[in-house]
Amino acid sequence: MTASTFRRYGLGLLSLVLLALPSRLSAQDYEVPTVTDTYALQNARVVQAPGQVLESATVVVRDGVIDAVGPDAEVPYDARTIEADSLVVYAGFIDGLSHAGVEMPETEDEDVDDPGNPPPDAAGIQPDRSVRPFLTPDESDLQSLRKAGFTLGHVAPEGQMLPGTSAHVFYGGETANDMVLETAPTLFAQIQTSAGYVYPATDMAVIAQMRQLYREAERRQQLEAAYEQDPAGRPQPPQDPQHSALFSVLDGEQPLAFYADEALSLHRILALHQELDFPLVLAGLGESHEMVSTLQGVDAPLFLTLDLPEAPTRSTGQDTTVVDTTSTPSRYYNPDLRVLSHETVGEEDENLELRHAAERQTYLETAATLHEAGLEFGFTTREADPGDVRDNLRTMIEQGLPEQTALAALTTRPATQLGLNDRLGTVEEGKIANLVVTDGSYFSNDTAVQHVFVDGRLYDYSTDGSDEGEVSGDVSAVLGTWSYTLETPQGDLSGEVAIEGDQSGLDGTFTGPQGDEQPLQSVSFDGTTLSFTVDSPQGGSVSVSVTVEGDTFDGSASTSGGSFPISGERTSTPGTARK
Repeated sequence: MTASTFRRYGLGLLSLVLLALPSRLSAQDYEVPTVTDTYALQNARVVQAPGQVLESATVVVRDGVIDAVGPDAEVPYDARTIEADSLVVYAGFIDGLSHAGVEMPETEDEDVDDPGNPPPDAAGIQPDRSVRPFLTPDESDLQSLRKAGFTLGHVAPEGQMLPGTSAHVFYGGETANDMVLETAPTLFAQIQTSAGYVYPATDMAVIAQMRQLYREAERRQQLEAAYEQDPAGRPQPPQDPQHSALFSVLDGEQPLAFYADEALSLHRILALHQELDFPLVLAGLGESHEMVSTLQGVDAPLFLTLDLPEAPTRSTGQDTTVVDTTSTPSRYYNPDLRVLSHETVGEEDENLELRHAAERQTYLETAATLHEAGLEFGFTTREADPGDVRDNLRTMIEQGLPEQTALAALTTRPATQLGLNDRLGTVEEGKIANLVVTDGSYFSNDTAVQHVFVDGRLYDYSTDGSDEGEVSGDVSAVLGTWSYTLETPQGDLSGEVAIEGDQSGLDGTFTGPQGDEQPLQSVSFDGTTLSFTVDSPQGGSVSVSVTVEGDTFDGSASTSGGSFPISGERTSTPGTARK
């Protein structure tokens, strides 16, 4: 087993402090600890699919695949066992469209010689570009979405009208190669004007440009077909990567995946779709409640945004409060109200607030409206704050979306819509081990995600440091910089822990052997015992607990996979130079 293989399957603690373990180390250089990529979740409540529940069953994961599911599933001898009698197992959630894991390079504004005919990249025409080179497993939104239960997404590059081709991406892994399940399932498109004052600078110009690109690609494809059949006497057809990238769309093999929230943009996209007859994926749909009958006639996968509008507020000076507009604002809104004098301005303000609240209420009910109309949809997290996703799902359920439909929109429906239902979407033997493990119903307010499996990799959130630390001892005993030594099977490793704060609370940083820093969480000190947690890049967290005596400490650093001795010495205190 090489060092890189060990980093994948090794303990979470080592992945935190050994991110840069020298690749020259091999199995001959050290004794590798016993580790496993086989897991057994025992006696769990298993929601195999919406409405299909095993009240007490074991789920076995081996080599990234669900190896067995059932009340009598045998636990392999080499499995790491997770007692799950109080836990619920769901299929990993699927994101219908996002930019999770994508880090685009910074671009500088450049002068364009001919703004009416700019180069393709300046115009936002980059269909030949792939999302793969821009993927990184450490991107913050990806990590936050994974912690919310999302394990795979239909991920596209960022940009303007045609940013490039998407990929089906695991929300986990160590490299972009680990993350990609399938490349180029769609070509991402949006009615987005170019940056700067260059063509296309208006929505209508974007549509005209798309129509022109499509028709020109059709012409070039026909020329290439004729040339291949009989090249004699024919000039070689014109070629460029932008038009060639559209050939798979023309052949019906690759859909255009459009994102749009506004009803007007949706109507324009559907009109273009009807005119050009390309395969379509439609995401966003924030104002789709205004066009339900139109969508009922559309043959395309639908993904509804998980971004919801905030409650209306009223600001007075520096104070901002949520407007109280009753639970049924549309009942009290008066569309015929007219301001006759300055004395009725306040009445108009209240009426406008009611209108705002009424529009928001309709928006919140969109998921239920689509469901009642018989439209099947998944969800997209694009433009949604990952930290709001679960609350927004609960809001949709409170506004009439059945819980089973919400679960289907997270699992079985997107799996089918994206053509992945043979591999994902349900908890079944033989499918990819993308799982969400919670300590109750996912949609309950007090339920926490305990574990997430992505392609068989375990991300442990059962001790994620979310609780605030308590400080009851004199903090002067721990403030400052400490050098630590971590004893591992591969030898001793060193780094620093910096602790700052006061009696009201402590924080700081944990620095690995090669300078990688992680913030301390849940720092507690009772006068003798110092404890804190640190997020691991592999998911979950590392718990450190040490006994402090003067300027030294001794204790352990632990994950769910093991524990290692750690000791340290204080090298500086606030206001003093380092030793």
